[in-house]
Parts: sequence; C-alpha cells; structure tokens
Amino acid sequence: MLLEYSDITGQVVQIYKNGFMHALIWCVFFDILTGLLKSFKTGETSSTVSLFGIAKHALVVLLMFVLNVYLPLFGFALYAQGFTLWMIITYAISLTENWGHLGLPLPDVVRSSLIKLKKSTENKIHIDANVMKIEGNNEETEKRVTDIENTLNNSTSQQLKNKGEE
Repeated sequence: MLLEYSDITGQVVQIYKNGFMHALIWCVFFDILTGLLKSFKTGETSSTVSLFGIAKHALVVLLMFVLNVYLPLFGFALYAQGFTLWMIITYAISLTENWGHLGLPLPDVVRSSLIKLKKSTENKIHIDANVMKIEGNNEETEKRVTDIENTLNNSTSQQLKNKGEE
C-alpha cells in the first residue's frame, strides 16, 4: 500500500479532533506537574531525573502521535485508540500515586490498591543507635519491634562475649 501525503496530513488533522489524544496530553502535563510537586515535597528533586522524565513523556506523546497517524491508514484505527486509552489509564494511575504521595485526600480503597502507595504508607520502624521510632500501631508492628529488640540484644550479648574472649 502506497501512502500519499494527503492521507498522512488528513490523519494529522484528525488527531487534533481526537479526544483521546487531548486527554493523553493533559494527563502527561498533570503527571509532570504532580511529579515535580512530589519531588519538592520529598526533597528528592533532581535535574537528571526531571530531564529523564520529561524525555520519557515526550517520547510517549510522539509514539502515540505516530501510532494515531499511521495505524488508521492501515486499517488499525481501533488499535491506535486502544493504545492511547491504555496510556491514559497508565498516566491516571501515576497521577493518583503522585496525588497520594503529596498527602492529598484519597479513598482508602484506592490507596490500598496501589502498590507504590502501599509501600510508602506501611508501618515503618526506624532504629538509630539507642532510639527506636515506631510509626503505626498494630500487632504486626509490635511483633517486628519484639523481633528487632531480640536480635539487637542477642547481637550485643555476642559482641560482649567476643570482646571478653579477646
């Protein structure tokens, strides 16, 4: 099949009328914005990570643009729309994760179903020399604290025995 210039330009014009492409571009924009806000909040702002992220987003938009121009010309318009919808859903998940990391309100059902948010909101135990800080309050946390205390006591006892033998 030989593609003519008018076919390609016609598809480019159709992209500007494509609601999925508009939604994708807005999702990408808000994902970048919430990602930057999250990095400022966590104090992990990095120009390298930012540049990599923006390049990744630009490549996604370019890929979706190319797919939405060429796939319909070969009779695969449904696949182009499907890929675009899949990317919108992916960006919506990323936006939701960023929203949760910013500490903004999010339903518990959503928070518990997203792996990244689960990991960041799990009970955490921090040990610093003689100070132990516990976040969260449940039986699992208490068991972990007990296990850690026993491990510390055993290792301290072992170290004292080893020093006495020297």
